[in-house]
Amino acid sequence: MGFLDRAKAAADELAAKADTALGNSGLGGPKAPASSDADRYFRDLGVLAYLEASGRPADPGEHQRVMTALREMESRGAISSFALHTAPPPPPGTAAAGSQGAVPAAPGAAGSPAPPPPGSAPQAPAAPRTPPPPPPSWMNKESGEGS
Repeated sequence: MGFLDRAKAAADELAAKADTALGNSGLGGPKAPASSDADRYFRDLGVLAYLEASGRPADPGEHQRVMTALREMESRGAISSFALHTAPPPPPGTAAAGSQGAVPAAPGAAGSPAPPPPGSAPQAPAAPRTPPPPPPSWMNKESGEGS
């Protein structure tokens, strides 16, 4: 067996180990099915909520089933975002961090957002740089001056 054959076999073995590790961690493979599962359950939850809000009967067992599935997906990390898809865009000039539909970060101890890290105060804009002055004429040897 030549060197290249052994190198290829080692690379194949390493790739197989990496695939196994990624598969066991839940990071490998396509993400579309998990996302579409979550989307289907979110839609079902919306239908059940709409039925309840409009005074129509909704099966409590179905509500429990959907909530259990969503909680399980969230604990696995299969739900990547809780942003609303139909929320209107924020008005111009507002910060994106306060956009509607986003889940806020955990508040500080007093119920307010955590303070910014030290040293993150806004900096004043730097003064515009001016070009350096031209060299003195005695340094200009081509002109014949200064000799």
